[in-house]
Amino acid sequence: MRDIAPGPAEVPGVEVRQLTQADHVALKVIEVEPGRSTPFHTHAHGHEAVIVSGVGALRLEDREEALEPGDVLSVDPDEPHAVVNRGSAVLAVRLP
Repeated sequence: MRDIAPGPAEVPGVEVRQLTQADHVALKVIEVEPGRSTPFHTHAHGHEAVIVSGVGALRLEDREEALEPGDVLSVDPDEPHAVVNRGSAVLAVRLP
């Protein structure tokens, strides 16, 4: 996974590595540096993800859910969300 270069950085401390994409299915890994977060955002599609390493939280409008390796998260279409790194190591999230 580390041998695949990340795409252009849209947010400091967040890297996205596109592993594969075929027939509207993309496999990618998002890496969030300690103390950083993906932007609080929405999109028309829902998605699921698996926490590969690190610890953090899924931030939603009304709550946060703790995340650790092996956890699975699910976000509904148009649901505002962000992934926050709460640990001292990189938080790696694999989608789908």
